[in-house]
Formats: sequence, C-alpha cells, structure tokens
Amino acid sequence: MARTDVATQKIVGTGLAPNMTQPTVDGDVIDSGSVAVMVTNGSGASINVTAQTPAKSAGLDVAENIVAVAAGATQLIGPFPKGTYGQPSGADEGRVYIDYSAQASVTRAVVGF
Repeated sequence: MARTDVATQKIVGTGLAPNMTQPTVDGDVIDSGSVAVMVTNGSGASINVTAQTPAKSAGLDVAENIVAVAAGATQLIGPFPKGTYGQPSGADEGRVYIDYSAQASVTRAVVGF
C-alpha cells in the first residue's frame, strides 16, 4: 500500500479545530515547511512518531527525528524544513514521510499557517 497524503489544515485568526484521523500502517506523506503534526495517543502505552530525514550533512546521514508520545497525551511535532525532511526525488519530492509505531487509538492532523 501507499502512504496516506494528509492535507495541511490552515490555522486562521479565528482558530482551528483540527479534524483528527487515524494514521495507517504505511505512514503519511505531508507538506514540508511551517507545518506540524498534532498526534493524540489514546492508547495505554507510549508510541513513537518518526519523521524521516533523507538529508546528509558533511556526507553523513542526518538522524531521523523520533518523538515519543506518552499514553493519553497530545503532542505537536514540527516544523519540517524541506532541506532536512523533504524527499529528494520522485512523486513525493520535497514532502515529508511520517511513520507511527502504532495506529490503534491514535489520531493525527497536520496543521500549519
């Protein structure tokens, strides 16, 4: 299966009540830049959310950004600068891959300005 293309929900002056949906096992592809992934972990255990980093620095791989989201917690993760997180080529060029260690009882939304 393919990654889910998650649209960025724009934050406006009157606020935003984000539409939270469950991630899939294949992960997400999201916009890069001034966006964040809002993750709510409704499960009974901590999960990891991984933002892949295809970039290199001085010829060395940049470590993936792995963020633990505690059980019962909501966390904002981001931003995702294109030069660090953007895919270097292909249909998803410039976009960001996000993976979740669990999907059950987990919801997410991508928000930005």
